[in-house]
Amino acid sequence: MKCKYCDETFTEDDDLVLNYFEHTKINHYESLSDEDRIMHDIRENMIKSKINHDKFKKETGDSDLFFNSNDSDTV
Repeated sequence: MKCKYCDETFTEDDDLVLNYFEHTKINHYESLSDEDRIMHDIRENMIKSKINHDKFKKETGDSDLFFNSNDSDTV
């Protein structure tokens, strides 16, 4: 994949999107239009949220269900 702002090319691997995103942030953020900056900031917040969620799941377990022992019928 080639950057649309410069001649940099990126290898097709699992980190392609993140590499392109970081490249754009470091090298081209100031040249983005207002609308593109807003979208870039939204994507950045979404990526951070996903990373934090994955870290939380790794620390607490992979289940999306949390059981409260106070609500349980068993003693």
